[in-house]
Formats: sequence, C-alpha cells, structure tokens
Amino acid sequence: MRTTAGRVGTTTGVALTLLLSACAGGSGAPGETATPTAAPSSAEPAPSATTSDSPSPAASASEGTEPTAGLGAFTPPGTEATTEGDASGYVVTQVRTGEHDGYDRVVYELAGGEGTPGYRVGYVDRAVEDPSDEVRQVDGDAILQVWIIGTTYPSEGGPQEFSQDLRPTGGDIAHVVRPLTFEAMTQSFIGVDDGPRPYRVLVLADPVRVVVDVQDD
Repeated sequence: MRTTAGRVGTTTGVALTLLLSACAGGSGAPGETATPTAAPSSAEPAPSATTSDSPSPAASASEGTEPTAGLGAFTPPGTEATTEGDASGYVVTQVRTGEHDGYDRVVYELAGGEGTPGYRVGYVDRAVEDPSDEVRQVDGDAILQVWIIGTTYPSEGGPQEFSQDLRPTGGDIAHVVRPLTFEAMTQSFIGVDDGPRPYRVLVLADPVRVVVDVQDD
C-alpha cells in the first residue's frame, strides 16, 4: 500500500507542476517565446564637446572615439578661433583623420601634461614653420594653421611626438603636416581641398584631444 500511495503522490505532484507551468506561460500570444529582460546597466554619459567659445574639456570619451553630433556651429573661414587654456607639459602623440557626414576631421591626441589645452586656428596664405621661417608645401587649395597651446618638447622616456605627415584618401582634407613644437606651442597645417571652408575646434578629455572639423560639401 505504501508503494501505491507514493506513486499516486508523485503523479499528482507532476500534474500540479505541469498545470502551474502551463498557467505561467499562457499570458503571451500563441507561438510567442518569452524573452527575459536584463536589468539596465549604468552607462557612461555621452561625451560633450567644447567649441571655440569655451576652453573646458569635455566629459570622458573612450580612446579613439569622438562625438559626432550636437557639436555647435562652424567658424567662418575668415575668422580665427582661439582660446588660451591653462595647460602645460603636453606632447602631441598621435594625429588621425576621419570622414563624417557633413565634415572631415583631424584629431590631435595629447599625453603627459595637465590642464586644458588652448588653441589658435585659422586660414593662412602660406605654411610658414616657426621658428625656422621655412615655407612648407601643403597639398590642397587652402591652408588651415593649427596652434595647440600648453605643449612641450618630448623628453627621453616620456611620450613621444607624432612625426609624420598624413595624406588621407577621400574627403576634403588633403594633407596634415606633422606637429612641430616650439616655446610651449605645437604647430601643424591642414591642407583643405576646394577651400577655404568653415571649420570648428573641440577640446575633449580622457584622453586629451584637440579636434578640428572642416565642413564639406
């Protein structure tokens, strides 16, 4: 008798379990499979950017990524964008270019310093290197001169300065002349096709970057 009662109890338990399972799964439409919802994870705030009107660095951004929307107006070609910042000791360690919807971009990445870099950016008739007064030949129809303020010479064992010219393929940036540092400022030139064109300057943080966007067609 004990054996029979045990079997009856087991059968009843299985039936009850199946019934409860059927009730729990009956809330969706026929043929749907319930998908568990993961708990929301905390996300980093979207990085903001500063234009020539404000020298403060933006919120943190991952290395090699820069914001592409909500960046403010472009500066007319005949106007110089400038801010002094409060930086010292930076070295331009990397320069890269990219194409985006409505503009092309040059990124100057800095390391080893502190504070917020300043900049002076504007179009010039000739690419005259300081302090040698050597005139550089720059590809493109217009020359955008970039000064980054608050930099220093590279030191042995420290961050090293980017030392190459860039000639991107595609887009309206034809040439970026390698950075050259003198008296706490770093100079570079951007050759622009079909220019001069409106531009804007951003200062970003983590890592520190000075970004120049050139408006395209």
